[in-house]
Parts: sequence; C-alpha cells; structure tokens
Amino acid sequence: MSNEWIGLDPTSGPLERRDKRKLRPRPDSLDGQVVALVANGLGRGEEMLDALYDELAQQAELNGAVRVLKHSVSVAPEPADWARITSEATVAITGFGG
Repeated sequence: MSNEWIGLDPTSGPLERRDKRKLRPRPDSLDGQVVALVANGLGRGEEMLDALYDELAQQAELNGAVRVLKHSVSVAPEPADWARITSEATVAITGFGG
C-alpha cells in the first residue's frame, strides 16, 4: 500500500484519474442484486439502511444483503468486511448516521 495521500476538495472539480480502472456501469434494475449496506455506527444509521433495504425490496426482487458496520466514521471498512462487500455484493449503499 502506498503512503501517498490524496486530498479531496469538493470545490475543486473532478480529480485527474491516476489509473486506468473504470467504474462498473450501474445496473438497469435492482432485480437479482445483492445490496451491501455500509453503516458508520452513528445514531440509527443501521436502522435507516435496513428500512431503506425493506423499501427497495418492495420495488425489486433483491437477492440479499451484506451488512457492514464500520468501526469508526472516519475509516474505511475493515479488510475482511471489504472482502465480503467486493465478493458478495453487486451494489452498495453507505449511510451516515448522526
């Protein structure tokens, strides 16, 4: 892992891409998708994500959820959780409780 930090300034506009990786295209539908629900642990964020999942499940035939609770609001998911997200989920939603 590189020790180089990239600062993000939302007022600066798009950042220059540093690699050739491309984003996956958005699916046409949520039917058949496995949804990663990534909560930051503040407030009732987990409940909110579960309620959102329930609403989505009324609109689409979802194929399950991968629930992840981060250890802090200011960190990425733990490596094991990231592995679960990237190997099991096909779409993801993050929630920020407060």
